[in-house]
Amino acid sequence: MTTQAPPISPLARTRRDVPVARFLLFGAPAAALAAGMMAEWADFQALRVPLLLMVGFGVLATAYAATGTRRDWRAFGTAVLIGVATWGAAESIYSVLHVALGERFHADRFGPQWSQAIGLIAAHGLLLGAPTGVVAALLLRLPALLHRER
Repeated sequence: MTTQAPPISPLARTRRDVPVARFLLFGAPAAALAAGMMAEWADFQALRVPLLLMVGFGVLATAYAATGTRRDWRAFGTAVLIGVATWGAAESIYSVLHVALGERFHADRFGPQWSQAIGLIAAHGLLLGAPTGVVAALLLRLPALLHRER
């Protein structure tokens, strides 16, 4: 009789798998950097879907590397926090580049420039990041849900 080992994080697997898991940890930071830069230099309206997909896959990869095969509330919360941090970082990069290039936000409509930047970062983190993290957590949970129904 064989017993099934408890699910473990990819980071705790064999030495051969560790570089792959460490590589996946960079999914969200790389997506945040790319999205922040693309949003500044490209037309955000035209790139909305590619940006969402790129950041979504980055969050999914990092959430998988961080939580492994765990499917509890802690793993769910970790995925949501990774989503919030990724979108917040992308908007931070966008804001820094925007101001560094001498461009202004619409300060006459939204108040002081620094407060608008903070507002944009918070709004993107919460309104885009949390749903992205939820979707990543659900996608990671999907195999277990499909297996349970059979």
